[in-house]
Amino acid sequence: MSGWLLCALLFSLIGLTEQDGHPAPIDEVKVYYSEETFCALSDCGAWVLSVTWRDKFAENNESEKVSYDIEVSRTEQTTTVHNETIHVMLDKTSYYHWKWTSPIPLQCTSHSVKLRRHNEHHIGEWTPLYTHEGRDLNAATTTVYPHDQVFMVGSNITFCCIVETDKVPFGSGFINRISNRTYITKPVPFERPYVHDIHCDDSGSSIFIGYPPDDQNLTCITRNLSSVECHWETGRKTHLTGNRRTNYTLNGRVCEFGKCVIHAETKQVTNWTLIAKNPLGVKTLTDTADPTRRVWLRAPSDISHAADARNVSLRWSWNEENYALFPMICQVKLSGSIYNKTFNGVGLSSVVLINLQPFVKYTAQVRCGSLQHFYKWGDWSEITEFSTKEDIPEAVDVWIHYSEQNTSVLWKPLTQQQSHGMITGYEITIGNPKGGSRKINKEQNSQLCYNITSGNEKSDRIITVSAKNSAGLSFPSTIIVPSYHDNEVDVSHISSSNGGFEMSWEEYHNSTCGYVVEWFPTYKKTQCAVEWEKIPECDSGADACDTWNQSGIFEAGVRYTVSVYACTDDSPKLLKRIEGYAIEKQPGKVENLKVENKGRNVELSWDEVPLEEQNGFIRGYKVITLLSGSETIIKTATTKEPKVNLELDPGSYTFRVSAFTSGGEGDYVAHRMNYGKSMDQMIVATIVGCSAATLVFMIITVLCYRKQKRLNKRLYPDIPEPKLVGEWITKGIYCTQMTEGYMKCEIQEVHILEHPAMSESLRGLDLITSNSKVVPTQQFYQNISESPADVSFCPVENLTSIIENPSYNLTIPAPVGVAQISDLILEMQDAYLPAPNFVQNNFVVKDSYKPQSANA
Repeated sequence: MSGWLLCALLFSLIGLTEQDGHPAPIDEVKVYYSEETFCALSDCGAWVLSVTWRDKFAENNESEKVSYDIEVSRTEQTTTVHNETIHVMLDKTSYYHWKWTSPIPLQCTSHSVKLRRHNEHHIGEWTPLYTHEGRDLNAATTTVYPHDQVFMVGSNITFCCIVETDKVPFGSGFINRISNRTYITKPVPFERPYVHDIHCDDSGSSIFIGYPPDDQNLTCITRNLSSVECHWETGRKTHLTGNRRTNYTLNGRVCEFGKCVIHAETKQVTNWTLIAKNPLGVKTLTDTADPTRRVWLRAPSDISHAADARNVSLRWSWNEENYALFPMICQVKLSGSIYNKTFNGVGLSSVVLINLQPFVKYTAQVRCGSLQHFYKWGDWSEITEFSTKEDIPEAVDVWIHYSEQNTSVLWKPLTQQQSHGMITGYEITIGNPKGGSRKINKEQNSQLCYNITSGNEKSDRIITVSAKNSAGLSFPSTIIVPSYHDNEVDVSHISSSNGGFEMSWEEYHNSTCGYVVEWFPTYKKTQCAVEWEKIPECDSGADACDTWNQSGIFEAGVRYTVSVYACTDDSPKLLKRIEGYAIEKQPGKVENLKVENKGRNVELSWDEVPLEEQNGFIRGYKVITLLSGSETIIKTATTKEPKVNLELDPGSYTFRVSAFTSGGEGDYVAHRMNYGKSMDQMIVATIVGCSAATLVFMIITVLCYRKQKRLNKRLYPDIPEPKLVGEWITKGIYCTQMTEGYMKCEIQEVHILEHPAMSESLRGLDLITSNSKVVPTQQFYQNISESPADVSFCPVENLTSIIENPSYNLTIPAPVGVAQISDLILEMQDAYLPAPNFVQNNFVVKDSYKPQSANA
């Protein structure tokens, strides 16, 4: 008994010790890694380190939470890489679990973990280190981690390379050493999806960058009323293939991408769950619906047809047995357009299409949907082709045209929709109100007109035209040809309007069936080259029945005649007629250019451009005058008349004449001519010139005669007779100082020659002779002092002994600057005094006399 008490006391002390701050130790610690990234091979790279432990202290702890400090380090270098304090809820089992994601694969090097418990009052002791060994301890070859793993776009991945001891790796940036054999890279970012390769020495690895699933819009329907088909959209592409692609399950059943079929009850609301999963993530989609409200029928099969002229019957069959009792609505696509009517019925398998065009090829397709709970149209059937049969043609459009003395009936060809088959010909009937008619058949290939020869018919004629094909004749079209053609109206010109014609007219009250506008080429018209347009009669209040506007159908440069007729119960009534060009062009050349000389003017004339070549209304003519042989323009003129007068100077000219319209200027016609004065002008100019010359000559003659004496004096003066006035010196002395001590003196005398033996040319001349003497200077001055008036002194050495008289050719002394005879004056008749300018009055006259006259 005492033993039991002792044991109880011992256990109580132990419990008190634990409660007094000495907690029980943490045990059963396990460290391992888990593969949380996809890896096709084993040992490709683990990133998550898991730690589990058991703590009995929690069994007797009254608090709800307990805290632990956890520290992770790299074993070889004892470098702490992570520490964390966690708070966990107390678990009655006393087992706890913690995970940590490493920045490098856990295979790169060994990692150690230790932990301790703590609370507000006490911090426990660290547990021993629990180590997870890396592959660097026992790797036989160079190895790179991670390899063959999948990562999401945007990841930063650190690679490690395990090499032999004391060996440095080569390649791909392995620069940081974390153990004896392990080197790591800096974090490598991956911003786009692709396959990336990394190398270390002779080893390497590949990683795959992509996206997690992004599927959307799960929709489940029924197509055969017995199973469900689910469809969805892929969304963003994952860029993962092979065994890394996305896998799908629908309500636990494996499905292929995009479509999953489940055979299940289709008459109740059902939930469908789609799970899309790939190595980077999981996407879950759900849909809830009643399959009977989501019926998508399949396409009809084996479609056939049976066609008439204006309707066709289509038949088909269904490949699904459940469609036989299913209410449905069907739609037909006819030649690419939806038919304007839908068809419905239980298990519908045929329809009839009406109001078709005869002799037309059609294509048809059929699709159907649910009638009670319409969800969407089913698939289209295959295309079937058919042709409707021929039917009688529609009535032709008939018109009548008057041309001079002929009348023609014309009709327009029927279109394919109007002909209802192959037109084989036309039947024309010509009759009159009194009875009797005749029929004319025209083949299809002939012209669509018939000439009715006009004669002296006394009554109107009734013309009918019908088209025919294999189905029969069309309804006849009737027109009345009057016996008298009242088509006299004024024709006016009209300008084009936007490449066409626009015209209006006054309302004709007797019109019963509207109006007809007719047009045809004015100058190039053939028998059937007539077009027309019928304008139906307007209702009351309408204002568009008396106007017509047409463009885009007229040929440029062609003159058209446009007429308006009123449609009556009898023959058509002509109301208005115009002519014009829808589009004007450059005109042709003028013809027969002629040039005529009319006095001082040149007249050019030409013929107008032929009507069929005018190509527009002629607005005028342009005349260019050039110098022949050059492009120098002398004159440019425009005129509206086919002639022009030009005033030109004589010369050689080239004339260019061209017509112009609002469409431009046409080609020119050239003519070259030499323009001179006319014969009349030349005669008149000659007579006037000669008369003027004669008159001037006569005036000059009279003036010369009246002024004869003055002219003789001016042109032929009389030779004056020399006359001596005063005392003449017959003897003179000229002295000149020569060398020192001597003087040269010259004595001159005048002699009159009257010897009968002398020739007539020398007779009557006065000659001057001279004798010279050299005397000493002293003697000369002595003589001067004794007889100062007898001699003259001239210090100039160069003296001339002979001087020619310009009137008598006499020789007289001509000294320059020498003292000359004093008081010697030569007096000429009519005041002619050829006295020498060198005469000086400083000589003393000796033996002088004063004759009244002297012959020289």
